[in-house]
Amino acid sequence: MKTPSLASAFALVLVGATGIACGGSTANGGAGGGAQLTGHDTNPDGVPYPMPPGGYGRTPRSGSAPGSVMQNFKFLGYPDADESKGLQTVGLADFYDPCNKRFKILHVTVAAAWCEPCNQETDAIVAAEADLASKGVAVLQALDDGPVQGQPATVSDLDFWIADHKSNFTEVLDPGLQNFSGFFDAAAIPWNADLDVRTMEILDASVGWSGDVATELQPAHGALPGDPSYPLPAGLKCQ
Repeated sequence: MKTPSLASAFALVLVGATGIACGGSTANGGAGGGAQLTGHDTNPDGVPYPMPPGGYGRTPRSGSAPGSVMQNFKFLGYPDADESKGLQTVGLADFYDPCNKRFKILHVTVAAAWCEPCNQETDAIVAAEADLASKGVAVLQALDDGPVQGQPATVSDLDFWIADHKSNFTEVLDPGLQNFSGFFDAAAIPWNADLDVRTMEILDASVGWSGDVATELQPAHGALPGDPSYPLPAGLKCQ
């Protein structure tokens, strides 16, 4: 069985219509995420991360009303789940792509090792990763708890998680929700959010696992505006 044995001790609950979710951690602390990390404040092309005049926020897009721009959170983890180079600082700036050269959507998911739906969703994303990449979807998964509910995930937990699921996308630590605290009710995971990489606008966000990757991404594809909701950097020429 993929999940640690303690997972069976926690009840699974239905969360609205979003799917199956687990009770989550309310703890804060541990190493692996937060503002203390240094990392990129520009994207791979050297373009500075967006700084919207109204500031960063947590609100998803609603109809024609733009969502908030997510701040450049930074984590310790492994780009593309490649552990051969050791722990790296991974920032949202690494996925910022105003000209859609590499990506269209960033799918962010927060999981815990003890959470059965989180394990199920991770396996599904691993299986779908090639198809997601072909559609311009990048994946960033943050592990907040280890095998014990309320105990912030460690590097060892992340290493085990990657090996257990054979992860093929970027995996990072967010122990005790150092970064993503406040975005969702920590009593229910997994949490999924999708960003328009042109501006890092939050297109949609929900808790729970629907049971299907395509279903999980459908709201993001539907919410993705034809033109960016926020101005692109002055002087930037996209071809």
